[in-house]
Amino acid sequence: MDLLQSVMNSSSHAMFTLDREGIITHINRQAKNRFGLFNHSQYSHAAGRLEPGDLVIVADSAIGADDGNLRPADLERLGIQDRKIRSGDMFVAIGAFDLPGSKPAYKFLPGRDADVLRLESVHQGTAVRASIGNRIALAAVGETEYVIRYFRSIGQIVVIDGKTGQVKFWQENGYSARREGVGNLLRGGAYIAKSPDFEIKVEGYHFREFFEGERFERHLAQVMSGQVPQYEDMEYEINGFELIASILPVPGGALPESVIVKFRNIEDIRVTIMERNNAIKSAERKYRETERSVRPDENAFAALFGIGTATASARHHAYKLSQLDCNVLITGESGTGKSFLARAIHQAQPRKGPFVTVDCSTIAPTLFESEMFGYVGGAFTGASPKGKAGFFEEADGGTIFLDEIGEIPLNIQAKLLNVIQNKVVCRVGSTKMVPVDVRILAATNRNLKEDVAAGRFRQDLYYRLSAFSLELPPLRSCPEDICFIIDNLMEKIQQKYGVTRKNLSGEAFSKLIAYDWPGNIRELENVLESAVALSESDIIYAEQIRLESEPVRMGLKERLKIEEEKIIRQTLAQCGGSRSRAMEQLGLSKTVFYGKLKEYQIE
Repeated sequence: MDLLQSVMNSSSHAMFTLDREGIITHINRQAKNRFGLFNHSQYSHAAGRLEPGDLVIVADSAIGADDGNLRPADLERLGIQDRKIRSGDMFVAIGAFDLPGSKPAYKFLPGRDADVLRLESVHQGTAVRASIGNRIALAAVGETEYVIRYFRSIGQIVVIDGKTGQVKFWQENGYSARREGVGNLLRGGAYIAKSPDFEIKVEGYHFREFFEGERFERHLAQVMSGQVPQYEDMEYEINGFELIASILPVPGGALPESVIVKFRNIEDIRVTIMERNNAIKSAERKYRETERSVRPDENAFAALFGIGTATASARHHAYKLSQLDCNVLITGESGTGKSFLARAIHQAQPRKGPFVTVDCSTIAPTLFESEMFGYVGGAFTGASPKGKAGFFEEADGGTIFLDEIGEIPLNIQAKLLNVIQNKVVCRVGSTKMVPVDVRILAATNRNLKEDVAAGRFRQDLYYRLSAFSLELPPLRSCPEDICFIIDNLMEKIQQKYGVTRKNLSGEAFSKLIAYDWPGNIRELENVLESAVALSESDIIYAEQIRLESEPVRMGLKERLKIEEEKIIRQTLAQCGGSRSRAMEQLGLSKTVFYGKLKEYQIE
């Protein structure tokens, strides 16, 4: 064993090396395991292919999406001629291969992971079953289960010999490199023998014999030809599976002598993300348990309000005010959750009664008085003959929430002050005072002190409302809470839309943390909702995080400039900062090269 092979075997990554012709020169055990070139299974089977009368058990998460390239037309080999079945459908089947007159059993659902499909049957006195869903593909014969766990798509197949009733073929991870996908086998393809610890020799063969992926091959060619210095942690679809790979050159003159390819399974990243999320949840649980032991009532309020939708200090202050029968002014930037907090205060307070929300920014100035305090029949043109109770009468015995209170006209502010002081209202067109027992919660994103100084808001009303106040800080001022907030909102979104749990990649999470969130929690929730909708897997990547401050669409020219700058910087780093070497490696003239340095402000 040479030194390079020894180093590769000690790595935790799946790795192989290629020479300039694309021939595999070295490959480690991890890579063979990942791509099914080495078998650990206790089961064995001989080489062969499907024969008429063989019983075939199939479980496919999305027809045509996996590397076996199963097509709806291939199902005719099992006696299935259902034109409703489409590529991309989740599918399970039990049927005889190329046996006219046989009756297959099958189920399918549009879309991937729409549900869990299960199918059971009896063959020659033995129970057989197939199921797909929850990231598990299963085919079972009696008590023996053949299971493949998958991330996005998989095609599981088990074959029972039609003559002997014995399992003659079973599928396992890495079938792509062996050309043993469901579609290939149904179309007459052969499968190789498997035995415990069997190993396929790949050294000396071209990589296309075992690895397929258009983007991967293109990037390999670019690195081998010296067009691009290297690629690190890029997403590729190889043999129908999503992987993270780095393509690194081995220097050998003007062009690389060879390249090293390192793989990371997206599943590994997914596990890391889940571990991070579990750590967050664990910290959250400990926090809740601590709070419950110290302030059980306050902890109940935190659960009501949402432990991850405000800072701990804001929740504590809000709980204290909820227990006092007092008016409260809630301030904060747009999107910080003022209306949500107002409802939580109402629900947690001792007084029970209606909760009436009034958006002051949507009421026409001429209608404020009649809407707020009501009117009697015939009070004005168009008035109902029966009259109408205003918002304050509707809230009697409970709470009225005056959202955007800074928008109330000055003449109405005087009448509102009278309601607060005397606890009575007078309907438009009447002289009768109607007593009301109402708690007032008000909110604004305006600076009412400045409005008072400018004469836009009554000073006496301001002091009446602000005696008890609560300010919700902007999201950018509490980065220590954003992890809890993100986790809480993700759970809320998943429940709202009925989707499975989605996790943020490390890059996506970092992108959210670094953003200053001018729209606060409301903007964060909208961004996460959009990301959940855009994500086709259970991992949300950075490119699916659409922030207001970044362009949603980018033209080809802009994309090329970004890539060009990246390549120049990478080449300079690879050349130890030597401009002459970098210029030579990139194949640029001195004028063009230095012009690019100036354009991209590379020193």
